[in-house]
Amino acid sequence: MITRYTATLLLALGLTASASAQSTYFFPGTPAASFDPAVPTPEQFLGYPIGSHYTRTDQIVAYLRELDRVSDKVSLRVIGNTFEERPQVVATITAPQHQQNLAGLQQARRALIDPKLAAPDYRKLPVVVSLNFGVHGNESSSSEAALLLAYYLTASTAPETKQWLEQAVITIDPLENPDGRDRASHWFDQNKSWPNPTDPLDREHTEAWPGGRTNHFYTDLNRDWLALTQPESRARMAFFHEWYPNVMIDFHEMGTNGTYYFEPSKPFSTENDLIPRATYEVLNVHLAKYFAKALDNLGSLYWTKEQFDNLSPIYGSTYPDFQGGVGITFEVGSSRGLAQEGSNGVVTFPFTIRNHVATGLATVRGAVEEKDLYLRHQRDFFTSALTDARKFPTKAYVFGNAQDETLTNRFLTLLLQHKIEVHALSKTVTLDNQEFQAGKAYVVPTSQPQYRVVHSLFEELTAFHDSVFYDVTGWSQAHAYGLAVSKRKNIALVQGAPVAAPAVLTGSVRGGQSSYAYLLPWSDYNAPRALVALQRAGVTAKVSFKPFRAGAANQSTDFGYGTLVIPVAAQKLPADSVFQVVSRVSRQHHVTFTGVGTGFSLGGIDLGSNNVRTVPETKAALLVGTGTNASEVGEAWFVASQQLGLPLSRLEVSNFGRAPLGRYNSIVLVGGSYTALDKPAVDKLRRWVQEGGTLVTLKNASEWAIKQGIVKEKLLIPAHGGWADTTALAEAMAEARPPAPRATQRPKPELPFTRRTDFVTQDQEGTRAIAGSIYRADVDVTNPIAFGLTSRQLYVFRNGTTFLRPSRNPYATVAQYTPTPLVSGYVSHNNLRQIRNSAAVVVSKVGTGRVVLFADDPNFRHYWHGTSRLFVNALLLGPLLNLPEGPAAIAAEEE
Repeated sequence: MITRYTATLLLALGLTASASAQSTYFFPGTPAASFDPAVPTPEQFLGYPIGSHYTRTDQIVAYLRELDRVSDKVSLRVIGNTFEERPQVVATITAPQHQQNLAGLQQARRALIDPKLAAPDYRKLPVVVSLNFGVHGNESSSSEAALLLAYYLTASTAPETKQWLEQAVITIDPLENPDGRDRASHWFDQNKSWPNPTDPLDREHTEAWPGGRTNHFYTDLNRDWLALTQPESRARMAFFHEWYPNVMIDFHEMGTNGTYYFEPSKPFSTENDLIPRATYEVLNVHLAKYFAKALDNLGSLYWTKEQFDNLSPIYGSTYPDFQGGVGITFEVGSSRGLAQEGSNGVVTFPFTIRNHVATGLATVRGAVEEKDLYLRHQRDFFTSALTDARKFPTKAYVFGNAQDETLTNRFLTLLLQHKIEVHALSKTVTLDNQEFQAGKAYVVPTSQPQYRVVHSLFEELTAFHDSVFYDVTGWSQAHAYGLAVSKRKNIALVQGAPVAAPAVLTGSVRGGQSSYAYLLPWSDYNAPRALVALQRAGVTAKVSFKPFRAGAANQSTDFGYGTLVIPVAAQKLPADSVFQVVSRVSRQHHVTFTGVGTGFSLGGIDLGSNNVRTVPETKAALLVGTGTNASEVGEAWFVASQQLGLPLSRLEVSNFGRAPLGRYNSIVLVGGSYTALDKPAVDKLRRWVQEGGTLVTLKNASEWAIKQGIVKEKLLIPAHGGWADTTALAEAMAEARPPAPRATQRPKPELPFTRRTDFVTQDQEGTRAIAGSIYRADVDVTNPIAFGLTSRQLYVFRNGTTFLRPSRNPYATVAQYTPTPLVSGYVSHNNLRQIRNSAAVVVSKVGTGRVVLFADDPNFRHYWHGTSRLFVNALLLGPLLNLPEGPAAIAAEEE
């Protein structure tokens, strides 16, 4: 245990030590003379001892560049850039002779991942160890440890280190999240004191909203390995597939009261059945012995096998498991500042760094000493993938949407980024009552080395060994994209040529310049972005509330709900300029307009109908700041910025009272707490809606709007995961007990009290009982909020307990959960009963305005494209929505 006295000494050491003393502290038992003096220590280069200051990203990159300059063991590479234009770098450290042949080593290692190639000579292959730091930017000790580990591996002249570099290629990603890292380091450095307060409530230890955990758009990059929505993730994935690491470590921090966590994780309950048991029971266990010894030598406490999650490939510590390697999470009790009091005494920044350095070196040692085991496992892993695929009844997945080539192409791109084998569809076919067109649909065979990732991207999962989870239990990207998918038991019917690269989509104006109008289907994923671009260029656009047929009689086209109509004569711009804008927008956003010479349709409404309405330019605001859910704020901001190209005003909740709401026609409230909005602020918002504004609310913000009386819709149960009565809570707790063992080797059930105290409190159990799962809803595609969707079946992601009652107005419930809604993931029986037939999206008329209430987060983690369309429509088309009213709604209004 670290006493207060010991911790104070350690902090003093970190603040005042010489380079030699620092080496003694961080590398105990290693003589200072064993380091090459030509290689500068981090302290010598930076000018301060590691652990006395939070190192900025530019300084970290600069130090690694210096190691690259002075040593032939190091090569530094920029693999990408962040939204804030910080470089992503990876340092590769290995023996000089390997540095001259990195591409050759990568090619030789292909025999490990391609079962068609002959087995390699394992003695000649290096083991690849990937050490990754700081995916959560405010878990800052990890990147400091990266500097020390890079120094040790470069400067050490010990025979053991020489052997490591001859037998291994070690990659160090010191900054998985550069933007979040700098947000956090600036906070800690700006708020440090002399002497430093250890009070947990001191400002240094209580980061302001949104904190430094996430990237620019508040995305948790540690949950983006499967979806690849962020540039940091895509660059990292491309680098990963160059090497396919055998051992990959993700360095994290946990709460100050924690000690140190490393795997193995909890057997079975948080492990994926697709992964060979050897990964968990052999590879993890072998390495754990090295970690334990390293921490034992320091006298540091640690724990294993109790928590955290190896269930899905969304994490940096689990994705390697799906690639024949072993991924491992390290978590150290955090100082979150230079020193902070905890239940184990005062935790200091140098102490947390030293623990990570010790386990980092232990990783390299274990991987080299067990090299043959890890290399052979990877070869066996990809060979067994083919065996498992042959046993699996589904032999191929066919996907695509001819009406939305953009989203189809995006999903194809995702598959190729994961190195998945994809084939073009050889002919147009109808499968499961869905038409898949040749050239606009694709086939993914399951019999391929990446079978396990294919399964994860397409399949549902509803059977689990446990019922308490660390994160989501439904992660299928095929459901998230909302594309038509068919599972086939016979691949021969539709499989065509393999796809090497995604199609290059181009836009055009079919028919050339028109003197009358241009039409754009709303079904294309990029159509909303095109609308915003047109409006920002000064072009007036209309939207069709009913379908029609237009074009020459022998070449007519059906245009669906939401089709954009760009009339030429009604513009402020001359006809030539309108055509130039439409042409530019078509090329930039890869959409196809159709020019028509008449407003007289071949079927359906004409272009001059009252059902073709002018779309006002969107002026939107998003409430942000303390109390709001930062992730959901980032998701809405990302949709506006990256998906729509729409300037979105982010209003601090604390500034809402003085905000001139008249400049906005749409306001978004994501999940969170809005208690900071007092009665005058709520009245101000209510008046704005009544006077024609569109309020969009997500999750418990919808509950808040109902409770404040802004809308007259109803909830099914109390807000914030509450329960209608204690019986419901007791039932949920009972359901969360582990099921009976499925085989003799399964662990025996634990006592309920043990389980509750291990993971979550009773107050949290309600939310945990909807463990990030996927549900089926029926959506009204004729409602403007659902324009662009081509199927009434909608997949919705849920991870909260907001339950909306369907509206009494029959036209107001946009999407409603089906009687059997669960598709994939875990949910308690009690919550599933509440979800059945409840509303997913409701529109409520308020005066001349409206409120669009989402029970869930439609933009979840940037990849739930099926429901994000509804959010986009609420922003862009919401101001046009004037609900008709049925008799029940009129009666309710009169009440």
